[in-house]
Amino acid sequence: MADSFWYPSVEDVLTIHDDIVSEYADTHSGIQNRGDIEFALHYIEEGRFGTAPETIHEKAFHLLRLLVANHPFVDANKRTALNTAVVFYFLNGYRFEYDDEVRSLLKQFGTDEAAVDEAAAIEYLRSHSEEIDLAGAIEEWRDDLIRYGLGELTGGSSDPND
Repeated sequence: MADSFWYPSVEDVLTIHDDIVSEYADTHSGIQNRGDIEFALHYIEEGRFGTAPETIHEKAFHLLRLLVANHPFVDANKRTALNTAVVFYFLNGYRFEYDDEVRSLLKQFGTDEAAVDEAAAIEYLRSHSEEIDLAGAIEEWRDDLIRYGLGELTGGSSDPND
């Protein structure tokens, strides 16, 4: 299935997970099954048995579902799934502005995946995301980094007058 979406790699997901582990002292590091990460990423891109998620929201739903329900990490599966979905949305030109309701969804994926109402969850994702001008958002981010003296992170000048 050829489409124009950006998809995370296993390494991207592992990097997101490592960032979470380093940010929270009480979070344990470790991968239980790398194959579960590979499966999730392959499924959102290619599908399985002749069906595949098509819209960005369907893809985000299954990304969240599979990274939580299959529990590929020792700890922080829900946080890794959520952060991966945020990055997935962003790099595909959407801002995902979730609220506390996402916690219930993630918890349900982790405890009783079959009970999740897929249509309602996809509608939640749709209603909490909006298209953005990705190039413009990246430019704003770079400008902010330069404005706050962090331009060397983007290859730009740290002088706000440049």
